[in-house]
Formats: sequence, C-alpha cells, structure tokens
Amino acid sequence: MDIKVFQTGILSVNTYVVPLCDNYVFIVDPAGCSLSGDSYTVVDYLRKNGLICVAVVLTHGHFDHISGISHIIEAFPNARIAIHSKDSQELTNPPGDMNLFTLQNFGIPDMAEVLRNQPSPTDILSGTENLGVLAEDTQAIGLKEALSQWQVLPTPGHSPGSICLYNEEEKVLISGDTLFADGYGRTDLPGGDEALIGRSLALLEQDIPTGTYLCPGHGRRIIR
Repeated sequence: MDIKVFQTGILSVNTYVVPLCDNYVFIVDPAGCSLSGDSYTVVDYLRKNGLICVAVVLTHGHFDHISGISHIIEAFPNARIAIHSKDSQELTNPPGDMNLFTLQNFGIPDMAEVLRNQPSPTDILSGTENLGVLAEDTQAIGLKEALSQWQVLPTPGHSPGSICLYNEEEKVLISGDTLFADGYGRTDLPGGDEALIGRSLALLEQDIPTGTYLCPGHGRRIIR
C-alpha cells in the first residue's frame, strides 16, 4: 500500500494520505496551517494527482494534529471528519479545555485562533468500529469496502480519545502519538495517563503481529 506522508504543521506531524479505491483517499491528521506556512501542501498534492479526499480521520485531538482540517474541507467540502468521542470536544467548540491549557503552557497563543477556524466533526467514533461507517451514504463502488479494511482501535493514554488505525490485510498500523518507532507518546499533558497508555501498548503488542508497517504521528516509519 503506497501511503504518502507529509510532515506538516508547527510540530512536523506525519500527515498521511491513504489510498482507498480508484482515486479516493482519506487523510490522517492534517496539520498544515498559516503558522507553519504549509496550509495547502496536502491539498496541492491531491489536486495535482487527481485525488479525492472522502474523509479526515484524527488519531487524537491535540492541537498539532488538527490544525489543518479546514484547508482540506475547503477543497473537499463533502469529506467526513472523524474523531473519537473522548477527544471530540476539541473540535465541537475549539479550542477545547485540553488544548487551551496546552497552548498556554507551550507559549503559542496564536494557535488558539487557528483552532477556532477548524470545522466540527461529522462522525464521532467509539473505537469499536471500522472506517466503513464513514461511507454509509456513498454510491461509489468499492469505497465502503476499502474503508472497512481499516479498524479503529481505542488506545487511550496520550489523550483520552487516542486511537490507532489498523489494516490487517495490508499489515499497516497508523499509530498517532500512541506508539513511535523508538518509544511512545507523552502522558504529562492534560488528559494524559501513564497507566492507560501502558495498557494500550500492551494490547498493541498482543494484537498487532510482527512484520506490521508502523506509521506513527511523528518521526520515522518502521516495520515492527
């Protein structure tokens, strides 16, 4: 599976463009914004290659992973926006409490205005479904089946609503900030929980087989 990655946003988030069927794709964690000067990097790539974004899926609600949603939706207004219920408050009335506290401590108040311009989610995930739920109304042949290959895995700890996306057939895990090539996500921000992330990592170790291609939220990709 040829997943395209861009480092976008002020903290160089790995934003993934994931192929589905035909010229359809979904995007994970778009972060490009005016503060980092890369607002349209992903959109320009999609347009140049004739790709259609059908969904934006967020691995969690931290400011650096959600700051580019508006530019994707501006270009693809029918695209769905999906986030786990426990982080959804960061988009339903942005910036939410978790991000306000974090931005104050990081000393980047300008990001709060960027977040205020982000759209609300269209789909609230529970962590028990696959991404086929984002294509319930589609008429595109094969699209729901392609999305359904991606299972949502709840992996709280870095944030309450952190998720991973797993494609068993393609042996790909998009792990957000739960799991990196050389470690795991920090738990000292609001909503972080060291015990919870420990349990999430143990479940990934148990359920995700060796040889899976790991696509983390920051840093390099590896074969586990």
